Amino acid sequence: MPTDPLPAREWPIPPMDKASGHKDTAFTWAMGNLILARIAEGETVKAITADARMPAYCTVFQWMRVVPEFGAAVTAVRAMLAQSRLSERDAWRQVRAQRWRGGGQRPQCSAAALDLLLARVRDGASVTEALAAPGSPSAKVLYTRVRNCPGFRAAFVDACDWRNDWLGFQAELVVDEAMEWRLSIPQANAKIAALKARRGRLTPKIYRAPGR
Repeated sequence: MPTDPLPAREWPIPPMDKASGHKDTAFTWAMGNLILARIAEGETVKAITADARMPAYCTVFQWMRVVPEFGAAVTAVRAMLAQSRLSERDAWRQVRAQRWRGGGQRPQCSAAALDLLLARVRDGASVTEALAAPGSPSAKVLYTRVRNCPGFRAAFVDACDWRNDWLGFQAELVVDEAMEWRLSIPQANAKIAALKARRGRLTPKIYRAPGR
């Protein structure tokens, strides 16, 4: 990744081939490195791709699939970012522990267990499914962390956003299958409707609420 004193969002945007017609991929490492740098600075894929000069968010996921090195780099950057946010969470937790005045024992959970839960959410699991996995924290512990730990709350929001975008990408793949005649139009519509419904069900209703 290039070293630059400017924030990545202010770097020049490299040109991208958006012309119609068949091509294996419009991916370039100039664009890939810019996306990686902006993810590392905490931007979501949706925010990065909102600019018309950038690839569509579904294109970024497609690149992760067809350019394995880019996919691995995105995964590594996001893991590093998640670890940084978890470290912020742990520091905040220590400060709060010093001021803890509640009765009884405070709910505890290891950072590794919370990190695994976030990974499951990013991979498409609902929070209920992620909590049901062996070794996961309780719902009480999870939402206590979301409410009280800014670093963990940021990581949780990011995981939910990533899952939402990933499900959107799956719908794009269904369209591709239909265009290649591997699915009938009714089959494609049914799969897209199911993915849309799942996205709606899994979208948290309160995690962005101010002060929560």
